[in-house]
Amino acid sequence: MTYAHQTALVTGANSGLGFETSAQLADAGYGRIILACRTEDKAATAREKLIERTGQDVFEILAVDVSEIESSIRAAQDLIEQPGNIDLLVLNAGVGAQSLRRTSDGIELILATTLFGHHVLTMKLLEAGKLTPDAHIVIAGSEAARGSVPMPGMSNMLYDYGAIQTAVGGGLEAAMDAVARGEEPAFNFNNVYSNAKIWVAWWVAVLARELPEGMVVVAMSPGSSPGTSFARELPAIMRWLLIPIMKVVGPWFKIAGPLPAGAKRYLDASNFGPETSGQFWASPPRVLVGPIEVQTEAHLFDLNLQTAAWDSLVRLTGVGLPGSGDE
Repeated sequence: MTYAHQTALVTGANSGLGFETSAQLADAGYGRIILACRTEDKAATAREKLIERTGQDVFEILAVDVSEIESSIRAAQDLIEQPGNIDLLVLNAGVGAQSLRRTSDGIELILATTLFGHHVLTMKLLEAGKLTPDAHIVIAGSEAARGSVPMPGMSNMLYDYGAIQTAVGGGLEAAMDAVARGEEPAFNFNNVYSNAKIWVAWWVAVLARELPEGMVVVAMSPGSSPGTSFARELPAIMRWLLIPIMKVVGPWFKIAGPLPAGAKRYLDASNFGPETSGQFWASPPRVLVGPIEVQTEAHLFDLNLQTAAWDSLVRLTGVGLPGSGDE
C-alpha cells in the first residue's frame, strides 16, 4: 500500500513516542505529516529534527495544547481551514503529575491531556468532514487500564464508582463529573493514570458505534517505553533512578521496551480492518511489551460506565458527535 497521498496527524509529536511515530510514518511514505505540539516552537524544532533524521520534508506544524478545550477547538479550526482531509489521527499526547492539578477548564490534568482535548479535536474534525471515509483514529491506551500491571501498587486500580456516587451524594453522572474534575477520589498518580486510560477504552467503544461505516477507531497501548518524555512531571527518584534502571533490565522481564517498538504499534493499528473498531489492544497479561492482543476484561465492556464517561466528556467540553444533539 502506498501512503504518498495520505495525511497523518500526531499529537505530542515533539518528543518520545510522538516523535518516533512521526519519523516512522515518514519512512512508511506518508506524504503529509502534521506535528501537533503544545507550542509552535516545539513543533518547529521537531520538524527540523525529523527532516534531518528522515531526509524528507513532509512535516507541517500545528500548535495545540490538548489539555485545554479552547486550544483544541482552535487547532481543529486551523485544520478545517486548510486544504485536504486527514487519513490518520494518532492521539498520543499525555502527561504525568505528582499531585492534583487542574486545567483552566477545571479538569484534572492527566485525564484532560489524555482524552478531553483529543475528544474535542476528533469531534470537530468529524463535524467538518475533515476525516477521510476510511480514516483511522488511534489513541494511546495502556496496560494499566486492564488492572493487571506487574508493578507494585498497580495491580487493581479500577475506581469504585458506586462508592464515589455515595461520596458525592449523586448518581453516576455526578460521580463521573467529580472524577473528571479531580474531586473524587483522593489523588494517587497510579490510580488517576489508570482511570484515564480506562476512559480512553470506554471512549473508543462508544465512538466506534457512532462512526460512519468505514472509519476505524482503536485504543492501542504502545507498551512500556521508558524513553518517553512522559515522566518529566514525575518525582525525581523515578526520573533519575527507576526509569534508567527500567531501560536496562525492563526488556529482560518484559516490563519495558524501546521507543521504536512502541511507535510501531501505532503504525500497525493504522492498518487495522473495520472489524477491529472499538477494540483496545495491549500486551498479553502480566507483561508490558511483546505481541499485542485485544483486551477482554469485563470492566472495559460495561455499557453503563462507557455511556456515563462519554456523557461526562460531552457535558464538560460542550462538544459531542455531529448531528447527535448531545452537545
